Order: sequence, then structure tokens, then C-alpha cells
Amino acid sequence: MLPEGIKIRFFFFLFLMMAAGGCSMAPFNPVFPNDQPAQSLALEYLPNTPAGYVDWVKALQQGPIHPKDSLDPAAPASKPFDLNIVFKIDRRYPLRDVVFPHYPHTQWLDCINCHPAIFLPKAGANPVSMQRIFKGEFCGRCHGKVAFPLYDCGRCHSGQKSTLIR
Repeated sequence: MLPEGIKIRFFFFLFLMMAAGGCSMAPFNPVFPNDQPAQSLALEYLPNTPAGYVDWVKALQQGPIHPKDSLDPAAPASKPFDLNIVFKIDRRYPLRDVVFPHYPHTQWLDCINCHPAIFLPKAGANPVSMQRIFKGEFCGRCHGKVAFPLYDCGRCHSGQKSTLIR
């Protein structure tokens, strides 16, 4: 485990990167050593993000993967749900708002995968925070494990930030 001072400096660096308009980290993260890119030869043919991780959405769009909705071949295919949820970030923080796009998630996950066990389907009902996500709650159920890493900040913090306190 890294000393608290190093973690604070690392997060301050991330905040500065976001304030500058983006965050592109190297594929190794010493603060979250378990949050590393897959190094499997089986994944080499898949497209990558600029940070070196598999870009699952692009892989789905380009066609090298064809996920199934169900293990039951007779089950009807569910249709993707096109709705963006915006989580407003307090303007005291130099981060863009978080945009959660349902569409890429529902291209291969059914609603029941997340609702209501992980997220209550009601505005304001989910006390999402980065601390809880890092503990594996909410988005942290998948991100940092099978989906892109938690420190690829700009992937989520992609919304508008109209007024930052400087």
C-alpha cells in the first residue's frame, strides 16, 4: 500500500489533468496495482484505447466480438437503451461532469444486470462517489475489473463544466 501523501499527490495530478481537458495515463498505475490492462494474447486482435486497454465498445462496433444477451439461444434479444445520465460534479472540483451512456452498456447487458441491485432506477437515489467506486460499488463493479480502468478519467468525466472556481 502506498503512503497517503503519494495517493493525495496522485489524485491532485489527476484533478490537474482533468482541469487541463483530459487525462491519459500510462497503462500501469502504482496506486491501483490491481487495475491493470489485460496482457492476454487472446485480446491482442481487439482495438485499444489510447491508454492501452481493450476498447470493448469499438470492438463491438467493428465486429470482432458478438456478445449474446442470454445463455438461452431461444431468448429474445434485448434492444439497446439510448439514454445519457449526467452526474453533476461540484464546481469546486476541476472535473467535468460524469456522463453515463446507457447505449454502449445495453448493447450487451440487460437492464437487470444493474437495476435495481447496483443502481436504483430513480434520479438522486444513488449516492455515487469515487470512494465508493474504488471500493467496488456502483461503476466499480465492472470498471477496473472487466471494463476500462478507474483512472482513465476522461472516459466518464466527459460532460460540460461551464464554470470552474479557479
